Amino acid sequence: MIIAHTADSHVGPSGSQLDRETGLNARMMDRARCLEFVIQDSIHRGAELILFAGDFWAGPGEIGLGCRPTPTQVHLVREALRIATGEGLPVVAILGNHDAAKGSNEWHAFELLADMPGLRTVDKPCLLNVWRHHHGEIGHDGEAFEYGSHSVEPLEMSPADGADLQLQLACLPFPNANLLLRDEEVRKLDPGERNLRIRELMMDCARGLAAQRIERVPCLLLGHFAVDVAEAGTQNRLMMLGGEWTLNLQELEALGFDACLLGHVHKPQNLGSGTVYSGSPEACAFGEEGEEKRYVLWSELRPGIFELESIPSPYRKLVTLSLSDLSEDGASVNPTIPVAGAIVRLEIPPESTLTADEARRAIEAAGAFEARVTKARSETMRRRDSDISASMGPVEALREWLAGKPDIQPLTDALITEALRVEEALGGAV
Repeated sequence: MIIAHTADSHVGPSGSQLDRETGLNARMMDRARCLEFVIQDSIHRGAELILFAGDFWAGPGEIGLGCRPTPTQVHLVREALRIATGEGLPVVAILGNHDAAKGSNEWHAFELLADMPGLRTVDKPCLLNVWRHHHGEIGHDGEAFEYGSHSVEPLEMSPADGADLQLQLACLPFPNANLLLRDEEVRKLDPGERNLRIRELMMDCARGLAAQRIERVPCLLLGHFAVDVAEAGTQNRLMMLGGEWTLNLQELEALGFDACLLGHVHKPQNLGSGTVYSGSPEACAFGEEGEEKRYVLWSELRPGIFELESIPSPYRKLVTLSLSDLSEDGASVNPTIPVAGAIVRLEIPPESTLTADEARRAIEAAGAFEARVTKARSETMRRRDSDISASMGPVEALREWLAGKPDIQPLTDALITEALRVEEALGGAV
Protein backbone atom coordinates (compact mmCIF):
# COMPACT_ATOMS: atom_id res chain seq x y z
CA MET A 1 0.00 0.00 0.00
CA ILE A 2 1.23 3.52 -0.84
CA ILE A 3 0.19 6.37 1.49
CA ALA A 4 0.68 10.13 1.09
CA HIS A 5 1.33 12.07 4.32
CA THR A 6 1.11 15.86 4.56
CA ALA A 7 0.02 18.55 7.04
CA ASP A 8 -0.03 22.25 7.89
CA SER A 9 -1.19 23.71 4.58
CA HIS A 10 -2.43 26.84 6.38
CA VAL A 11 -4.52 27.99 3.44
CA GLY A 12 -5.13 31.59 4.45
CA PRO A 13 -4.11 35.13 3.54
CA SER A 14 -0.83 36.69 4.56
CA GLY A 15 0.60 40.01 3.48
CA SER A 16 -1.00 42.28 0.90
CA GLN A 17 0.42 40.96 -2.37
CA LEU A 18 -2.21 39.78 -4.88
CA ASP A 19 -1.95 36.71 -7.08
CA ARG A 20 -1.61 37.78 -10.71
CA GLU A 21 -3.79 34.93 -12.01
CA THR A 22 -6.75 35.03 -9.62
CA GLY A 23 -6.56 38.46 -7.99
CA LEU A 24 -6.75 36.76 -4.58
CA ASN A 25 -4.19 37.01 -1.77
CA ALA A 26 -0.92 35.70 -3.21
CA ARG A 27 0.26 33.75 -0.17
CA MET A 28 -3.12 32.09 0.21
CA MET A 29 -2.89 30.92 -3.40
CA ASP A 30 0.70 29.71 -2.88
CA ARG A 31 -0.51 27.47 -0.06
CA ALA A 32 -3.57 26.24 -1.93
CA ARG A 33 -1.45 25.33 -4.95
CA CYS A 34 1.03 23.42 -2.81
CA LEU A 35 -1.85 21.40 -1.32
CA GLU A 36 -3.11 20.69 -4.85
CA PHE A 37 0.39 19.63 -5.87
CA VAL A 38 0.67 17.15 -3.00
CA ILE A 39 -2.59 15.50 -3.97
CA GLN A 40 -1.98 15.47 -7.74
CA ASP A 41 1.61 14.28 -7.43
CA SER A 42 0.79 11.53 -4.93
CA ILE A 43 -1.93 10.23 -7.24
CA HIS A 44 0.59 10.19 -10.09
CA ARG A 45 2.96 8.18 -7.87
CA GLY A 46 0.33 5.56 -7.08
CA ALA A 47 -0.96 6.64 -3.66
CA GLU A 48 -4.01 4.69 -2.46
CA LEU A 49 -4.73 6.75 0.66
CA ILE A 50 -4.02 10.37 1.64
CA LEU A 51 -3.45 11.27 5.29
CA PHE A 52 -3.61 14.91 6.39
CA ALA A 53 -2.17 15.55 9.86
CA GLY A 54 -4.00 18.77 10.68
CA ASP A 55 -4.22 22.52 9.93
CA PHE A 56 -5.93 22.96 6.58
CA TRP A 57 -6.38 26.63 7.39
CA ALA A 58 -4.67 29.42 9.28
CA GLY A 59 -6.03 31.41 12.17
CA PRO A 60 -5.83 35.24 12.21
CA GLY A 61 -2.25 36.31 11.71
CA GLU A 62 -1.28 32.61 11.53
CA ILE A 63 -0.87 32.20 15.27
CA GLY A 64 -3.03 31.06 18.14
CA LEU A 65 -5.96 28.72 18.40
CA GLY A 66 -9.16 28.96 16.45
CA CYS A 67 -10.07 29.47 12.84
CA ARG A 68 -13.03 30.95 11.01
CA PRO A 69 -12.13 30.37 7.35
CA THR A 70 -13.81 32.53 4.75
CA PRO A 71 -15.91 30.96 1.96
CA THR A 72 -12.92 31.45 -0.35
CA GLN A 73 -10.57 29.56 1.98
CA VAL A 74 -13.08 26.73 2.30
CA HIS A 75 -13.56 26.59 -1.47
CA LEU A 76 -9.81 26.32 -2.11
CA VAL A 77 -9.42 23.39 0.30
CA ARG A 78 -12.49 21.62 -1.07
CA GLU A 79 -11.26 21.99 -4.65
CA ALA A 80 -7.89 20.50 -3.71
CA LEU A 81 -9.52 17.55 -1.92
CA ARG A 82 -11.82 16.89 -4.90
CA ILE A 83 -8.71 16.03 -6.93
CA ALA A 84 -8.31 12.97 -4.68
CA THR A 85 -11.92 12.04 -4.08
CA GLY A 86 -12.66 12.45 -7.79
CA GLU A 87 -10.07 9.74 -8.46
CA GLY A 88 -11.56 7.44 -5.84
CA LEU A 89 -8.82 8.01 -3.24
CA PRO A 90 -10.06 8.22 0.35
CA VAL A 91 -8.68 11.05 2.49
CA VAL A 92 -8.41 11.00 6.29
CA ALA A 93 -7.82 14.39 7.96
CA ILE A 94 -7.40 15.07 11.68
CA LEU A 95 -8.10 18.35 13.45
CA GLY A 96 -5.15 20.68 14.03
CA ASN A 97 -4.89 23.58 16.46
CA HIS A 98 -5.55 26.10 13.68
CA ASP A 99 -8.67 24.22 12.54
CA ALA A 100 -10.08 24.20 16.06
CA ALA A 101 -12.89 26.36 17.40
CA LYS A 102 -12.10 29.48 19.41
CA GLY A 103 -14.35 28.43 22.29
CA SER A 104 -15.58 25.16 23.75
CA ASN A 105 -19.15 25.84 22.59
CA GLU A 106 -18.31 26.65 18.96
CA TRP A 107 -18.21 24.34 15.94
CA HIS A 108 -14.79 23.75 14.44
CA ALA A 109 -13.84 24.42 10.84
CA PHE A 110 -13.94 20.75 9.78
CA GLU A 111 -17.75 20.95 9.88
CA LEU A 112 -17.44 22.87 6.60
CA LEU A 113 -16.04 19.75 4.91
CA ALA A 114 -18.33 17.12 6.44
CA ASP A 115 -20.45 16.66 3.32
CA MET A 116 -17.56 15.67 1.04
CA PRO A 117 -17.75 12.04 -0.11
CA GLY A 118 -14.48 10.17 0.30
CA LEU A 119 -13.26 12.43 3.12
CA ARG A 120 -13.25 11.33 6.75
CA THR A 121 -12.54 14.11 9.22
CA VAL A 122 -11.48 13.24 12.77
CA ASP A 123 -11.85 15.60 15.73
CA LYS A 124 -11.58 13.08 18.58
CA PRO A 125 -9.11 10.25 19.32
CA CYS A 126 -10.21 7.10 17.55
CA LEU A 127 -9.00 3.98 15.77
CA LEU A 128 -9.95 3.60 12.10
CA ASN A 129 -9.73 0.50 9.93
CA VAL A 130 -8.80 0.61 6.25
CA TRP A 131 -10.05 -2.20 4.04
CA ARG A 132 -9.38 -3.04 0.44
CA HIS A 133 -12.45 -4.00 -1.61
CA HIS A 134 -14.62 -4.02 1.50
CA HIS A 135 -18.25 -3.33 0.66
CA GLY A 136 -19.75 -0.92 3.19
CA GLU A 137 -22.17 1.94 3.04
CA ILE A 138 -21.21 5.37 1.79
CA GLY A 139 -21.95 8.02 4.41
CA HIS A 140 -20.69 10.80 6.62
CA ASP A 141 -22.42 10.08 9.91
CA GLY A 142 -19.87 7.78 11.50
CA GLU A 143 -20.76 4.85 9.23
CA ALA A 144 -18.27 3.12 6.97
CA PHE A 145 -17.69 4.60 3.56
CA GLU A 146 -16.27 2.88 0.52
CA TYR A 147 -14.29 4.91 -1.95
CA GLY A 148 -12.52 3.55 -4.98
CA SER A 149 -10.82 0.31 -3.96
CA HIS A 150 -10.78 1.09 -0.23
CA SER A 151 -13.11 1.80 2.66
CA VAL A 152 -12.47 3.41 6.03
CA GLU A 153 -14.56 2.69 9.12
CA PRO A 154 -14.47 2.97 12.92
CA LEU A 155 -13.02 0.07 14.89
CA GLU A 156 -16.33 -0.99 16.46
CA MET A 157 -17.79 -1.84 13.04
CA SER A 158 -15.09 -4.37 12.19
CA PRO A 159 -14.84 -8.13 12.78
CA ALA A 160 -12.68 -8.90 15.81
CA ASP A 161 -10.32 -11.18 13.87
CA GLY A 162 -9.32 -8.40 11.45
CA ALA A 163 -9.79 -10.62 8.41
CA ASP A 164 -9.04 -8.77 5.16
CA LEU A 165 -8.04 -5.68 7.16
CA GLN A 166 -5.20 -3.86 5.43
CA LEU A 167 -4.31 -1.09 7.86
CA GLN A 168 -5.33 0.56 11.13
CA LEU A 169 -5.04 4.29 11.81
CA ALA A 170 -4.76 5.54 15.38
CA CYS A 171 -5.89 9.17 15.14
CA LEU A 172 -4.77 11.68 17.79
CA PRO A 173 -5.97 15.19 16.80
CA PHE A 174 -5.05 18.35 18.67
CA PRO A 175 -7.05 18.50 21.92
CA ASN A 176 -9.54 21.22 22.79
CA ALA A 177 -7.90 22.75 25.87
CA ASN A 178 -10.94 25.00 26.38
CA LEU A 179 -12.92 21.94 27.45
CA LEU A 180 -10.38 21.30 30.20
CA LEU A 181 -10.65 24.90 31.36
CA ARG A 182 -14.30 24.32 32.22
CA ASP A 183 -12.97 22.42 35.24
CA GLU A 184 -12.34 24.89 38.05
CA GLU A 185 -9.51 22.76 39.45
CA VAL A 186 -7.74 22.83 36.07
CA ARG A 187 -8.14 26.61 35.80
CA LYS A 188 -6.34 26.98 39.14
CA LEU A 189 -3.24 25.20 37.84
CA ASP A 190 -0.31 27.28 36.69
CA PRO A 191 0.55 27.03 32.93
CA GLY A 192 3.28 24.43 33.51
CA GLU A 193 1.02 22.18 35.56
CA ARG A 194 -1.77 22.59 33.02
CA ASN A 195 0.52 21.57 30.17
CA LEU A 196 1.60 18.53 32.16
CA ARG A 197 -2.06 17.60 32.66
CA ILE A 198 -2.74 17.83 28.92
CA ARG A 199 0.37 15.77 28.18
CA GLU A 200 -0.76 13.03 30.56
CA LEU A 201 -4.24 12.96 29.03
CA MET A 202 -2.81 12.77 25.51
CA MET A 203 -0.51 9.89 26.45
CA ASP A 204 -3.46 8.09 28.07
CA CYS A 205 -5.36 8.45 24.79
CA ALA A 206 -2.38 7.15 22.81
CA ARG A 207 -2.02 4.16 25.14
CA GLY A 208 -5.72 3.41 24.81
CA LEU A 209 -5.51 3.45 21.02
CA ALA A 210 -2.43 1.20 21.06
CA ALA A 211 -4.22 -1.28 23.36
CA GLN A 212 -7.14 -1.59 20.92
CA ARG A 213 -5.13 -2.43 17.83
CA ILE A 214 -5.51 -5.85 16.25
CA GLU A 215 -2.38 -7.99 16.32
CA ARG A 216 -0.57 -8.63 13.05
CA VAL A 217 -2.33 -5.68 11.36
CA PRO A 218 -0.11 -2.68 10.53
CA CYS A 219 -1.06 0.36 12.62
CA LEU A 220 0.01 3.95 12.01
CA LEU A 221 -0.42 6.83 14.44
CA LEU A 222 -1.69 10.00 12.76
CA GLY A 223 -1.23 12.93 15.14
CA HIS A 224 -1.09 16.71 15.46
CA PHE A 225 1.18 17.70 18.34
CA ALA A 226 4.78 18.51 19.22
CA VAL A 227 7.34 15.89 20.25
CA ASP A 228 9.90 17.03 22.80
CA VAL A 229 12.98 16.50 20.61
CA ALA A 230 11.53 18.01 17.44
CA GLU A 231 13.31 21.04 16.00
CA ALA A 232 10.86 23.94 15.73
CA GLY A 233 11.32 26.99 13.53
CA THR A 234 10.40 30.54 14.49
CA GLN A 235 6.74 30.11 13.53
CA ASN A 236 6.35 27.15 15.88
CA ARG A 237 8.27 28.87 18.68
CA LEU A 238 5.90 31.83 18.51
CA MET A 239 3.00 29.41 18.77
CA MET A 240 4.58 27.92 21.89
CA LEU A 241 5.26 31.19 23.70
CA GLY A 242 3.10 29.98 26.57
CA GLY A 243 5.17 26.79 26.95
CA GLU A 244 3.03 24.43 24.89
CA TRP A 245 2.90 20.82 26.05
CA THR A 246 4.88 18.15 24.20
CA LEU A 247 4.92 14.36 24.15
CA ASN A 248 8.08 12.39 24.90
CA LEU A 249 9.46 10.62 21.84
CA GLN A 250 10.64 7.49 23.71
CA GLU A 251 7.28 7.06 25.47
CA LEU A 252 5.46 7.51 22.18
CA GLU A 253 7.56 5.01 20.25
CA ALA A 254 7.33 2.48 23.11
CA LEU A 255 3.60 2.12 22.34
CA GLY A 256 4.44 -0.07 19.35
CA PHE A 257 2.91 1.78 16.40
CA ASP A 258 4.56 0.87 13.12
CA ALA A 259 5.13 4.57 12.40
CA CYS A 260 4.01 7.96 13.70
CA LEU A 261 2.90 10.39 10.98
CA LEU A 262 2.75 13.84 12.52
CA GLY A 263 1.79 17.44 11.86
CA HIS A 264 2.07 20.70 13.84
CA VAL A 265 5.83 21.30 13.54
CA HIS A 266 6.49 22.98 10.19
CA LYS A 267 10.09 21.87 9.81
CA PRO A 268 10.24 18.51 7.98
CA GLN A 269 12.18 15.94 9.99
CA ASN A 270 12.49 12.24 10.67
CA LEU A 271 12.87 11.34 14.35
CA GLY A 272 13.60 8.14 16.18
CA SER A 273 12.26 4.94 14.66
CA GLY A 274 9.55 5.94 12.20
CA THR A 275 8.36 9.20 13.80
CA VAL A 276 8.06 11.72 10.98
CA TYR A 277 6.92 15.29 10.55
CA SER A 278 6.00 15.87 6.93
CA GLY A 279 6.39 19.60 7.56
CA SER A 280 4.34 22.24 5.80
CA PRO A 281 4.38 21.95 1.98
CA GLU A 282 4.66 25.76 1.69
CA ALA A 283 6.90 28.02 3.78
CA CYS A 284 4.61 29.88 6.18
CA ALA A 285 6.99 32.46 7.67
CA PHE A 286 10.57 33.68 7.47
CA GLY A 287 11.42 31.47 10.41
CA GLU A 288 11.20 28.62 7.88
CA GLU A 289 13.65 30.25 5.46
CA GLY A 290 16.06 27.67 4.06
CA GLU A 291 13.91 24.64 4.93
CA GLU A 292 13.29 22.28 2.03
CA LYS A 293 9.52 21.79 1.92
CA ARG A 294 8.01 18.43 1.05
CA TYR A 295 5.37 15.77 1.55
CA VAL A 296 6.08 12.15 2.44
CA LEU A 297 5.18 9.02 0.50
CA TRP A 298 5.00 5.83 2.59
CA SER A 299 5.30 2.49 0.77
CA GLU A 300 4.51 -0.72 2.62
CA LEU A 301 7.22 -3.22 1.72
CA ARG A 302 5.61 -5.98 3.80
CA PRO A 303 3.08 -5.91 6.66
CA GLY A 304 4.22 -3.34 9.20
CA ILE A 305 7.41 -2.42 7.34
CA PHE A 306 7.22 0.95 5.59
CA GLU A 307 9.74 2.83 3.48
CA LEU A 308 9.38 6.59 3.19
CA GLU A 309 10.32 8.95 0.40
CA SER A 310 10.49 12.74 0.69
CA ILE A 311 8.91 14.47 -2.30
CA PRO A 312 9.89 18.17 -2.71
CA SER A 313 7.01 20.61 -3.12
CA PRO A 314 7.07 23.73 -5.35
CA TYR A 315 7.04 26.23 -2.49
CA ARG A 316 7.88 29.91 -2.80
CA LYS A 317 11.36 30.71 -1.50
CA LEU A 318 11.94 33.22 1.29
CA VAL A 319 15.20 35.18 1.16
CA THR A 320 16.68 37.60 3.68
CA LEU A 321 19.22 40.07 2.28
CA SER A 322 21.75 42.29 4.01
CA LEU A 323 22.96 45.61 2.67
CA SER A 324 26.18 43.93 1.50
CA ASP A 325 24.11 41.85 -0.94
CA LEU A 326 23.37 45.00 -2.93
CA SER A 327 25.79 46.92 -5.14
CA GLU A 328 27.56 49.96 -3.69
CA ASP A 329 25.01 52.33 -5.21
CA GLY A 330 22.15 50.04 -4.13
CA ALA A 331 20.88 49.75 -7.71
CA SER A 332 21.22 45.98 -8.11
CA VAL A 333 21.28 42.70 -6.20
CA ASN A 334 24.22 40.30 -6.26
CA PRO A 335 23.33 38.01 -9.21
CA THR A 336 24.56 34.91 -7.36
CA ILE A 337 21.71 35.23 -4.83
CA PRO A 338 18.57 33.41 -6.10
CA VAL A 339 15.85 36.00 -5.50
CA ALA A 340 13.83 35.38 -8.70
CA GLY A 341 10.24 34.52 -7.77
CA ALA A 342 11.01 34.78 -4.06
CA ILE A 343 9.67 36.91 -1.24
CA VAL A 344 12.65 39.00 -0.18
CA ARG A 345 13.13 41.04 2.97
CA LEU A 346 15.79 43.61 3.77
CA GLU A 347 16.32 45.86 6.76
CA ILE A 348 18.46 48.88 5.90
CA PRO A 349 20.77 50.00 8.73
CA PRO A 350 19.91 53.44 10.13
CA GLU A 351 23.28 54.90 9.13
CA SER A 352 22.82 53.98 5.43
CA THR A 353 21.82 56.69 2.94
CA LEU A 354 19.96 54.12 0.83
CA THR A 355 16.20 54.62 0.91
CA ALA A 356 13.61 51.86 1.15
CA ASP A 357 12.20 52.76 -2.27
CA GLU A 358 15.64 52.51 -3.91
CA ALA A 359 16.28 49.09 -2.38
CA ARG A 360 12.80 47.90 -3.30
CA ARG A 361 13.31 48.85 -6.95
CA ALA A 362 16.61 46.95 -7.05
CA ILE A 363 15.09 43.82 -5.55
CA GLU A 364 12.09 43.90 -7.88
CA ALA A 365 14.39 44.42 -10.88
CA ALA A 366 16.17 41.19 -9.88
CA GLY A 367 12.88 39.31 -10.37
CA ALA A 368 11.64 39.00 -6.80
CA PHE A 369 7.96 38.26 -6.38
CA GLU A 370 7.70 40.65 -3.44
CA ALA A 371 10.15 42.99 -1.71
CA ARG A 372 9.65 43.76 1.99
CA VAL A 373 12.05 46.58 2.80
CA THR A 374 12.24 48.50 6.06
CA LYS A 375 14.62 51.15 7.34
CA ALA A 376 15.87 50.43 10.86
CA ARG A 377 15.59 53.19 13.44
CA SER A 378 18.54 54.26 15.52
CA GLU A 379 18.80 52.76 18.99
CA THR A 380 18.17 56.11 20.69
CA MET A 381 15.04 56.67 18.63
CA ARG A 382 13.86 53.13 19.30
CA ARG A 383 14.27 53.59 23.04
CA ARG A 384 12.44 56.89 22.98
CA ASP A 385 9.60 55.48 20.88
CA SER A 386 9.20 52.36 22.99
CA ASP A 387 8.96 53.81 26.48
CA ILE A 388 6.60 51.61 28.49
CA SER A 389 5.13 53.17 31.58
CA ALA A 390 3.27 51.68 34.51
CA SER A 391 0.24 53.75 33.59
CA MET A 392 -0.26 51.73 30.38
CA GLY A 393 -2.75 48.90 30.17
CA PRO A 394 -1.43 45.42 29.24
CA VAL A 395 -2.57 45.65 25.61
CA GLU A 396 -1.10 49.12 25.12
CA ALA A 397 2.19 48.04 26.73
CA LEU A 398 2.39 44.89 24.61
CA ARG A 399 1.72 46.85 21.44
CA GLU A 400 4.43 49.37 22.38
CA TRP A 401 6.93 46.59 23.08
CA LEU A 402 6.18 44.86 19.78
CA ALA A 403 6.78 48.13 17.92
CA GLY A 404 10.48 47.68 18.64
CA LYS A 405 10.57 44.08 17.41
CA PRO A 406 10.61 44.23 13.58
CA ASP A 407 10.92 40.45 13.17
CA ILE A 408 7.57 39.77 14.83
CA GLN A 409 5.87 43.14 14.34
CA PRO A 410 3.66 41.76 11.50
CA LEU A 411 2.15 39.40 14.11
CA THR A 412 1.15 42.24 16.46
CA ASP A 413 -2.62 41.87 16.06
CA ALA A 414 -2.45 38.09 16.32
CA LEU A 415 -0.29 38.18 19.46
CA ILE A 416 -2.60 40.67 21.13
CA THR A 417 -5.62 38.55 20.20
CA GLU A 418 -3.92 35.48 21.66
CA ALA A 419 -2.94 37.38 24.84
CA LEU A 420 -6.56 38.41 25.33
CA ARG A 421 -7.71 34.81 24.81
CA VAL A 422 -5.22 33.45 27.33
CA GLU A 423 -6.09 36.16 29.86
CA GLU A 424 -9.78 35.36 29.48
CA ALA A 425 -9.15 31.61 29.80
CA LEU A 426 -7.23 32.23 33.01
CA GLY A 427 -10.17 34.12 34.42
CA GLY A 428 -8.65 37.60 34.19
CA ALA A 429 -9.59 40.63 32.16
CA VAL A 430 -7.74 43.35 30.29
